[in-house]
Amino acid sequence: MITVEKKGNCTIFNVSGVVTANEILTKAIEYVSGEQTDTALWDFTKATQADLKTIELKGIADSLKKVEHDGKVRKVALVASKTINIGLGKFFVAMAQMSNLPNHYKAFRSMDLAKEWLEDRSTE
Repeated sequence: MITVEKKGNCTIFNVSGVVTANEILTKAIEYVSGEQTDTALWDFTKATQADLKTIELKGIADSLKKVEHDGKVRKVALVASKTINIGLGKFFVAMAQMSNLPNHYKAFRSMDLAKEWLEDRSTE
């Protein structure tokens, strides 16, 4: 399950339980198609299982590329849980770069490091 909340100028995607590629894609497209904040945080720390294949992660990146963007570059942090391998997040970051998505994506094992990176304006 994915719930979405806004805190200041950050959209937080709280992922819990079992999550599928379709759920992630649906929420990501809703975000990119709607009113976006300057930063976004995908929190997988409460996820117990990600039913994701690498081809599906590539498909998410390819699908997001087809959505019209407003031209502004945003920062998106992905925080892995103990059961969700950070490798999936890093793989998506690589797919996002190869698909030339306009945002900066980065995967983290630590929520504190992710928040620090999102707040750091020198890397924009």
